[in-house]
Amino acid sequence: MLRELRLNNLAIIKNLDLEFNEGLISLTGETGAGKSIILDGISLLIGERNQLEMIRTGEENLFAEGIFNLSEDQKERLNKLGFDIEDDELIVSRYFDRNSKSKITVNGMRITLSKLKELMGNILDLVGQHEHQYLLNKNFHLSLLDKFLSKEGKELQKRIRENITEIKKLNNRIEEIEAEKSKILEKKDVFEFQFNEINEVKLKENEDNELEEEYKILFNAGKIGEKLEDSFQKLKEGEYSVISLLEKIKKNLEHLSGISENYSKLKEKIETVIYELEEESYAIEEYMKDIETDDSRLEEVVKRIDNINKLKLKYGTTIKEIIEYKIDIEKKLSLINFESNELDSLKKEKKKKTEEYFKLCEELRKLRKEIAQTLESTIDIELKDLNMENASFRINFLERRVISSRGMDDVEFIMSTNIGEDFKPLSKIASGGEVSRIMLALKSVFSSVDNISVLIFDEIDTGISGETVRKVAKKLKELSEKVQVICVTHSPHIAGKSSQQFFIKKESENNLTETKVRELERDERIREIARIISGDNITENSINHAKEIMGLL
Repeated sequence: MLRELRLNNLAIIKNLDLEFNEGLISLTGETGAGKSIILDGISLLIGERNQLEMIRTGEENLFAEGIFNLSEDQKERLNKLGFDIEDDELIVSRYFDRNSKSKITVNGMRITLSKLKELMGNILDLVGQHEHQYLLNKNFHLSLLDKFLSKEGKELQKRIRENITEIKKLNNRIEEIEAEKSKILEKKDVFEFQFNEINEVKLKENEDNELEEEYKILFNAGKIGEKLEDSFQKLKEGEYSVISLLEKIKKNLEHLSGISENYSKLKEKIETVIYELEEESYAIEEYMKDIETDDSRLEEVVKRIDNINKLKLKYGTTIKEIIEYKIDIEKKLSLINFESNELDSLKKEKKKKTEEYFKLCEELRKLRKEIAQTLESTIDIELKDLNMENASFRINFLERRVISSRGMDDVEFIMSTNIGEDFKPLSKIASGGEVSRIMLALKSVFSSVDNISVLIFDEIDTGISGETVRKVAKKLKELSEKVQVICVTHSPHIAGKSSQQFFIKKESENNLTETKVRELERDERIREIARIISGDNITENSINHAKEIMGLL
């Protein structure tokens, strides 16, 4: 609800500070006294663009501020929309001056005009100026309709949202695979050439080191054979070979072994050395058998080493790295077939989920249409209660074949106000008392679900009288039990039903005009309502009539 309103230097308002109660509040006074100016001030608080001509003559700036009490439902709704509201109080301020400097704050934080309009669109409706009417905005119509959904309907909405989440995940994975596959396909020929080039060589790990060793032996075969043969001869062959000389030494020590144990030990060591040398001579002899000049094998080794070195220049500094590179290419090439299979599987799953989505949406639409029929009948009754017997309300459904958390439906509230007239969007129907009564009928139905806490009617009684205005007054009173209702009115019946009434008067002093507003006490209310009934000539009859309207008689 709107608890406090402050206006400074707005048109003919110098300073205004009002405190509002809950229930039905009426603003009364003579024509031109400034009632609509107060609504202009409220319009600034809900996102109306400022205009320099709004600033009071002789002043340099304008200030408007409203303090609103929020319900827990409103706070929760605003927080879901991205407004961080913690307090139960919302303080909205607008300031601008003749130098085009402006400032908008909500609870001390600066926000943009568009954000202000979005925020206040969830708190207050000002009926009488189409651009501010919450129910006239078709963007809200589906969410308003869904407020009436049963538990079954809300469960369907939940399943639709979960379904969409799964479809999004599938889409993301499909896009990833297709992107990866596209990259691989672009280089497929290159990858296949590289794989074949490496695979043809049939590399073995550490093969390059073994080949280098074999190359050295083959290249130096003649020199190695010559040196080994010379070494074998000096070691074993001839009277003066190493082993022959050691045999002679061993015999000499055998003759001395009986003299001392030391000579015997020395002889044994010589025997060991002779044995080891014999073994090594056999090894040299075997090496000599293996060593032979093989130009054909040398050519093969050199070619193999060259092939490996060429691969090293392209794919890695070691054979291990080259093999790892080949394995990586092999994996990428295999992904083409593997991911094609996975891609087909994902697309089938997406198709299944999409079909499930549209099935769920059809079920939700059925429920929505059932609710729509009930609402149409209920609102038609409300319109007839407001003396609009020929008016008819409908909810128009449009199908959207898109994936949306809202489902496939797009709805718009439409009306025909007279027999034979086409149904039109609410935003296209006539202004004045007719649109106000239509909005009153709609609000009587939607006020229980739309979380709007303040409803302002600008001269809802315009163009109506007699029984119609009495019905409007009664309906406003009923509505004010659910939300705060503020009415600018010339009707004694609406003023009489009010729980709080303000009198607006225009005064002139020192060639300046100023609007004054004060809350009326009980007796003052009686006289003001009597004035509305009979004009300035207040009579006993008009006083009694006012009391009767107020329920005091």
